[in-house]
Amino acid sequence: NEQNVKTLIESNDSLISSKQHSIQKSITEKRNTHAFEQSSFKDSTTSTQSASHIPIPQNKKIEIIRERVRIPKYALSTLSPSKPVEEEGKTVTNTAFNLLTSNNNNIFISKKVASSTNPITQRNAQIKRREHTSHTYAFKSSSSSSTISTAKRNTKLNGTVGDTNTISSLESTPEKEKAQENDLNNKEETENVEEVDIAIIGAGIGGLCAGSILNTLYGKKVGVYESHYLPGGCAHAFPITTMVDKVGEDGIMKKDKVKFTFDSGPTIVLGCSTKPYNPLRQVLNAVGMDDEVEWIPYQGWGMIEHPLKDEKEKRWRVELGPSLFENGPLTGFGGEDALREFQELRESTKELISGAVGIPAMAMRAGNSALIPLLRYLPALIGLIKQGEEVTQGTFGQFMDGPKFIVKNQWLRDWLDALAFSLSGLPASRTAAAAMAYVIYDMHREGAALDYPKGGLGAVIDALVKGVEQGSNGSRVHLRQHVENIDISADGNDIKGIILKGGKRVIAKDGVICNAPVWSVKNLIKNEEALKVLNDSLPLNKQRSPRQSWIVPGNDIRSSIRHERPIVDEDDNSSLLAKYDTAEMTGSFLHLHLALDANGLDLDSLEAHYTVMDRGLGGDNAMINGCKDGPCGELNMIAVSNPCVLDKTLAPDGYIVVHAYGAGNEPYDIWKNMKRNSPEYIALKEQRAQALWRAVESIIPDVRKRVVTSLIGSPITHERFLRRPKGTYGSATEDYLKDGSTPYKNLVLCGDGVFPGIGIPSVALSGASAANSMTSPWIHWKCLDNLRS
Repeated sequence: NEQNVKTLIESNDSLISSKQHSIQKSITEKRNTHAFEQSSFKDSTTSTQSASHIPIPQNKKIEIIRERVRIPKYALSTLSPSKPVEEEGKTVTNTAFNLLTSNNNNIFISKKVASSTNPITQRNAQIKRREHTSHTYAFKSSSSSSTISTAKRNTKLNGTVGDTNTISSLESTPEKEKAQENDLNNKEETENVEEVDIAIIGAGIGGLCAGSILNTLYGKKVGVYESHYLPGGCAHAFPITTMVDKVGEDGIMKKDKVKFTFDSGPTIVLGCSTKPYNPLRQVLNAVGMDDEVEWIPYQGWGMIEHPLKDEKEKRWRVELGPSLFENGPLTGFGGEDALREFQELRESTKELISGAVGIPAMAMRAGNSALIPLLRYLPALIGLIKQGEEVTQGTFGQFMDGPKFIVKNQWLRDWLDALAFSLSGLPASRTAAAAMAYVIYDMHREGAALDYPKGGLGAVIDALVKGVEQGSNGSRVHLRQHVENIDISADGNDIKGIILKGGKRVIAKDGVICNAPVWSVKNLIKNEEALKVLNDSLPLNKQRSPRQSWIVPGNDIRSSIRHERPIVDEDDNSSLLAKYDTAEMTGSFLHLHLALDANGLDLDSLEAHYTVMDRGLGGDNAMINGCKDGPCGELNMIAVSNPCVLDKTLAPDGYIVVHAYGAGNEPYDIWKNMKRNSPEYIALKEQRAQALWRAVESIIPDVRKRVVTSLIGSPITHERFLRRPKGTYGSATEDYLKDGSTPYKNLVLCGDGVFPGIGIPSVALSGASAANSMTSPWIHWKCLDNLRS
């Protein structure tokens, strides 16, 4: 009762005066020995001997935290000779107030003792440190755009408020300290638990698509938990700020701060600007985020073979649309045989395309009820059923080497391998048939175009995050929130939620979606009973390891990719857990990010994207580990993204960004024993990046003189920042999970380890499937009705 408290305060002036003196003395002594944290104190540099006048908002409490005790603001007014604080605009004068902060519309005095043994004080500090590191991805909307920022939670650590024991609680007794500690334990337990409907592990495209669908279409409260400080997974964008020399208006050279935006991963997307839309665009449409991304279409890319080798170098262009490829490079390099085979190949894959085009991503779901929503699209479904699962979920090998079709022309085979490798990190014969068929169709249809999002891939990620967080469900994307494990009941029967690093528990009432790589699932499940469920009740004592797509002989001998699937042990497919642990890993990445001075550079003469074949489209014919070199050889195919040709917002005027990378053709084992930042590691990065530099120099000859900033990313970079085991591109096609279902109805997987596998459209589809799987088939059906209308 505030009136009672006020009466007690007024009748105990001497006690309050004594406490005032004690608090001021403690603060003064502490100020002489310890700097108060800027984030906790508004004016830590003001002398405690001077007065400060702070406006106090109406109906806000001034809080003194002294061994976890809070005093109402009007009680604090008796500590000062000034008038009691009761109205907004009044001021409080007190020497102690110089140390206060108004960050949370409350004012705090904190007694901080570095070596205190008081359990309340120690626990207070622990909680404050933990909560200080919690981040939320928050949006600020404007009429023209949505700006995304990372905001720290502001948390108040409060004790008992507004009761008649407030004054007497200043007198510390063992009983009261014990009671306070019990209260604190209860408070800490409450603050260390969060409740959502769906918890999603990982803010890659799959996880964000799932989260945006669940939040927007199904009204679920979603929490997406991401270890990285940026969302997007392998497709995130990141800013780099650096200083450059610039001549000022006075003619004097000065340092100027400039900002560049880089894409971390894929830079080519199809099917986003024109129909039929790919699964990513379908998800953006479904959650109302289609207008958040401006797609810039372009019609082709440049090819360079044998760069900087005058006698061998070839330059040509791939153009999208009907007949342009056939009448151009296909016939020019492959001849009439290549043209005939390509036309027959397109015809033989036509039925496979009908399913991909005819069934939308939002109709997909995992588990036993997967067929129910597909009944809405019966003609396309019947076509897929007729072909059989081996065709629809198998590899393109059946169209390369029979029985469906056989490609004999070597130039066409090399071209198909190059296309496939950019999709999966594997040759065409080992790439998903559905993915290859769709790309062949999409590149050569009427209205075909490549698409680049204005602002970079980060604009797509921003739109998906906004989809997760829009509305009033309380859904959020939480960054720097590493998931330690999936919380499962002791008997291994029920999925409860997740546990974050630091011990915070997230209760997921409806379930958990895991967007982490399949090899990480076992590490996320600490419950032995649950592991037995995933292992089909088989013993857990066998150590399993993933198969590898690359043969790395060492001794400076070039590595080679496996054109056939490695031998699969019988135990590798004995259970779902065995499939997770032994799934074949494709190769890793090597990146070169460049910010360049574009002065005198004719951007109009450059392509937005190049594919540079360092040793030619067919390789150098060398036999390596029994395998012939080719498009998929080690660091042979280098992608060079030159996005400022399309979007000048990625760099300041007079500058451009360039991203060269080898996708899936850099074996991890070359790097596995390297220590980050060691001289050997730095030297190896420079050595391995020469192929990337060569690719860029074939486009911009004086690139090294133009460099403002350069960054080399290795497989270890991929492993560390993206939490990709061995920095892998993803699972091999033959080891894609059929869908994301598990023995637990409320635990579903999505991402590049789930069919249809690697690539932006594929992971978007798996995310949509996972989201729909968290609802009943009936609710899913009604959602499709709403989307259609």
